[in-house]
Amino acid sequence: MLNTLKKTILLADRDVNYMKSIKQYLEEDEKVEVVDIVDNGEKALERAEEKRPDMILMDVLLGEKDGLWVLEELSKKKINSNCIILSVIGTDDVVKQAIDLGAMYYMVKPIESNILLKRVTQILNTQKRTENVQKNTDLFQREYLQKRINSNCEEQKRNELETIISKLLNKMGITASIKGYHFIRKGVMMVIENEDAILSMTKGLYPDIAKEYNTTAGKVERAMRHAIETAWKRTGKEVYSELAGYSPIEKPTNSQFIAIMSEYLRI
Repeated sequence: MLNTLKKTILLADRDVNYMKSIKQYLEEDEKVEVVDIVDNGEKALERAEEKRPDMILMDVLLGEKDGLWVLEELSKKKINSNCIILSVIGTDDVVKQAIDLGAMYYMVKPIESNILLKRVTQILNTQKRTENVQKNTDLFQREYLQKRINSNCEEQKRNELETIISKLLNKMGITASIKGYHFIRKGVMMVIENEDAILSMTKGLYPDIAKEYNTTAGKVERAMRHAIETAWKRTGKEVYSELAGYSPIEKPTNSQFIAIMSEYLRI
């Protein structure tokens, strides 16, 4: 029997390991309970009918019966679970279709866990969607679509850059489950936007990142160092050599690593 005092969430994504990491993060909030993790659209609908969760977090890519199909079926069966789409697909037509079919919010991967939790909390604290949700009257629907319509080139470039950095880090073996992943990505973005940021890691970069992630500068530095050490045991050395244009004798420091990545991407 579900704990009715908690907000229940169903997760649906073909990347089960990614969903497990999301589950772990969400359940740090004692008011949230993840009731199941599934990897395809049919199972998602089946569990939604059975569990009637407060919220469903799912990808569009769920096999033959995709996330858009699930949204349609939820509407037909009058299952009023709030839905957030998490997907690498971010084209306007797919986003609009998902919103029209009843999704409360659409987030393009990679997604920072703290931002996801914030959106989940905001939506769970609002009223559940009604049968007329397709009319796009919900605040989050209008807010997201307006941002998509009004987004300028700089914002689009920033999103594209974040995606490229994420792919490079993954190629090195630094995945989102490694603590320093988000810190390094943020650091690279900051240095690309302001070259002088690399000159003051201890007094500038680390504290600024720590402030954004509600942690300490020391933990940021250690997490970055650990991520680079992990990369060096995997494929990081080879990829780093390609970016730097030479084969390093020793593992780079945090500042060297961020400087090479930012310079490569800036060029």
